[in-house]
Amino acid sequence: MYSALIAFLLLIFFAVAFSLQNSEPIVINFFAWTFQGSLVVVLLTALALGVALSLLASVPAYIKKTRLIAQQQKKIATLERSLAEIKRSPAQSQFS
Repeated sequence: MYSALIAFLLLIFFAVAFSLQNSEPIVINFFAWTFQGSLVVVLLTALALGVALSLLASVPAYIKKTRLIAQQQKKIATLERSLAEIKRSPAQSQFS
């Protein structure tokens, strides 16, 4: 509990220090669009966009994995029912 709190406080400290050291204004030009803002806003926006794009890129793999797990759980349930039926049925001789 305390280690998570300490880690969070350290993260906040470094974020504030980063913001204070990178506050100079910059201009971003992209075709006809122009944006003027502080360096820290541009860097943190780029970081947030990168995180969002990576999460978006991982969604198809997550959905595929979830479907595969569901299919395997259904197959396991079917096999367990079959095994239970085999155990309940009277033993039949192979030499009848």
